[in-house]
Amino acid sequence: MSIICISRGSYYRGREVAQKVADTLGYGCISRDSLLASSEEFDIPEIKLMRNIQHATQILERYSFGRERYVNYISSAILRHLKQDNYVYHGIAGQFFFYDVRHLLKVRIIADLEERVDAEATRQNIPADQVRLQLKHDDEERQKWALFLYGIDIIDPSIYDMVINVSAMSVDDATQLICQAVQLPCYQATEKSLAKVRDLSLAAEVRAALFDFPQAGVTVIGGTVYINVKAPEEQEAAIRARIEQNIAGIDDIDQREIRVDPYY
Repeated sequence: MSIICISRGSYYRGREVAQKVADTLGYGCISRDSLLASSEEFDIPEIKLMRNIQHATQILERYSFGRERYVNYISSAILRHLKQDNYVYHGIAGQFFFYDVRHLLKVRIIADLEERVDAEATRQNIPADQVRLQLKHDDEERQKWALFLYGIDIIDPSIYDMVINVSAMSVDDATQLICQAVQLPCYQATEKSLAKVRDLSLAAEVRAALFDFPQAGVTVIGGTVYINVKAPEEQEAAIRARIEQNIAGIDDIDQREIRVDPYY
């Protein structure tokens, strides 16, 4: 059992490769776009299209702790699926949420700019110069978005296990390469790596549930949830009660430890 995260540029074959890999392996397939499409909290065109990072960040900043709440939501939504293993996720920085999990294969799909320009100009029936500017702009926005949210550079090859140029091979070839790689022993799940994903998924779900406490520290070890918040000392009892209420519907919590530290 394995998990595959595919980071892709805009408009060219990455989505196609991800879906074909999932179909070939019999895995589920999800994307950032599909998760946001079902989101009521982030039902915002600027966030979903993400064509302009300045506008998208301004939208998030309209919310109190909008960046933190967005990350909490998207991480919970992604990990809820991926903790089941045998999934392909394609989108921006999916591997950020469980980077050091053993049975995660991290793939970056790239393509030559001019090939992308030709394909998109044909699809949209617009001039190549216009498409070239659009693609460069969108790629830059994706890069800025990942840096803004997660502090990682998605074009840095060192954060991936494989970087595949689909201009040099067909979608079928890229699919075959990924499917062969994920069969290697180093990408097979162990009890330890499965437990780690379960803990990460539960921590993400708890963070998302603590909507009123977006800066709460949440750690999960072996199913035990450790929550740490800062609050005025006189509010400790009310804070504890509110946290208990927020996480009451999460079935996977075995034990919890809530710590409320006073402000200094």
